[in-house]
Amino acid sequence: MVSTSRRPPGDRSRRSGGGHRRASAPRDRVTVGDVVRVTFRTIGELLFTAGLIMLFFAAFQIWGKQFQTDAEQDRLDQAIAEVWEQGPDSEPLPGTANSRLYIPKTDQEWVVVSGVGPEDIRYGPGWYPESWTPDGMVPAARAGQPGNYAVAGHRVAAVFWDLDRLEEGDELVLEDRDNFYTYEVVESKVVLPDAIEVTAPDPFHPESTEEPEKAYLTLTTCHPKLQNSHRLIIHAELTETRPKDQGMPENIAHMAPDAEEE
Repeated sequence: MVSTSRRPPGDRSRRSGGGHRRASAPRDRVTVGDVVRVTFRTIGELLFTAGLIMLFFAAFQIWGKQFQTDAEQDRLDQAIAEVWEQGPDSEPLPGTANSRLYIPKTDQEWVVVSGVGPEDIRYGPGWYPESWTPDGMVPAARAGQPGNYAVAGHRVAAVFWDLDRLEEGDELVLEDRDNFYTYEVVESKVVLPDAIEVTAPDPFHPESTEEPEKAYLTLTTCHPKLQNSHRLIIHAELTETRPKDQGMPENIAHMAPDAEEE
């Protein structure tokens, strides 16, 4: 028997093109706001990365050179010991070892070289070989002598980073071939970079043409930290001269090589 059933008139599911078509989702359109947001996000990420690089670089400049400085100071320490064993110091040449400087308060010591040029003070403090006077530059005093033994150093962790901790009454020690010289801090101040009169034979009376009667030690470094717009100046006055055959002063005895080995 042939089936005579028919599909309901409204059933067009099998007809060509039949069925309901799903509406396609509208495509996402890039707007001006999207472009602006992506641009600012990218710029922000780049600036953040650049900031990190600059931060790491600054940290290296301040703390990262410690190993290089220590190595160079070890070399200078051996060199100055050999020179002192040979006899009285000859006139120091730029960049050569000159003295040892101790700061008990910060528990630091260095070999001081002759000269304050960029290469001279790259790995430690350097001595100003000349002092300013109203009549021009003159040879500077040596350690312990009347006049002004002025020393410059970079504001880095391995050198004068903590120089601002020094206060009136704190002690500094210089060592040459024969003696230890103890100086007491009498002034700390901030000056402009061109204030060369701080190296005068008598830094408290720089215009004086008289021969200085007192012996001074002056330390100079950049100020504030991480900038060089000004100079931090520490002036100290000689209070004691101790021959080496009497041993190291008590305030730096813990820095002696044999004390470090113990």
